[in-house]
Amino acid sequence: MRPRQQGAAAHGEKMKILLYSSLVICLSQALLTAGEMRQWTNTAGRSINAELLSLEGEDATLQLDNGRKYTVALSGLSAADREFAMKWAEEQAALASAPKPKTEPIMATPGKVLYQSTLASSGGWSSPHGAWTTSESGLTGAERASDNHGAVYKMPLNFKDVIIEFDIMPGESKSASFGIDDSSDHVCRVSIYTSGFQARKDDHDHEGPDVAKPFNRVEEELEADEWHTVRIEILDKEMLAQIGKEISLGMDPLLAGQKTKCGFVVSGGKAGFRNLTIWEALPNSDWEKTGPRLRRKLDVE
Repeated sequence: MRPRQQGAAAHGEKMKILLYSSLVICLSQALLTAGEMRQWTNTAGRSINAELLSLEGEDATLQLDNGRKYTVALSGLSAADREFAMKWAEEQAALASAPKPKTEPIMATPGKVLYQSTLASSGGWSSPHGAWTTSESGLTGAERASDNHGAVYKMPLNFKDVIIEFDIMPGESKSASFGIDDSSDHVCRVSIYTSGFQARKDDHDHEGPDVAKPFNRVEEELEADEWHTVRIEILDKEMLAQIGKEISLGMDPLLAGQKTKCGFVVSGGKAGFRNLTIWEALPNSDWEKTGPRLRRKLDVE
């Protein structure tokens, strides 16, 4: 393959691809989702290994593993490569138009949206325990004494690495949690109190030898009758929860597995929730530098 260096004059006849003639997708620093390193083949059968950085009109910008960038005409690529480039561009467009977290993720970068709701309706959710009501202002859950169990409100959702964001009003509750399960049992949760919050890896078998593993508890007064934004990030075996500037952080191998269910739990009294969004989590390259410092600060093992 003979790519032309970026900035060189266009040459050769370009195939007109009408469906995408107006498509312009440029990868910015905010989008950390470049195409993977793969083999690209031109119509003459010559190949290079490169990463797709952007697609603008009929030209694709590729980057070799040595860092050099080239622009190639789509018309000069194989049919399979043109199809890959167009699909990649559609995915980038979807990411660019997707809602962004209200708070800035630290450990991960948001990918595609897996779920989004104001929580003003109960479609897709189940509530085996407690009293749950929905309204234009969101979701309210309260424990019922007769249940002898916290109020539970969960939905099925398959995911692995995620960013989760929602608003909570602690209200009269002793604690309100967002919990995540796998196909066997509980995996992890973030529990919010009017005195602070804490993330933890849950007891996964209840009969041993596995036990719950609490991460650092944040002591901070949260007004009971005000809304607070909670963000949870799970990437591989690490979990981060943040409210305001405070963070609860920890790691455990169980966190790296596939999850199948998530939702809210209220213990004692009543709490409110609204504006839940769940994104697929993608790696954030900055975490390689900031992660070790934060782990040391919070004494994460």
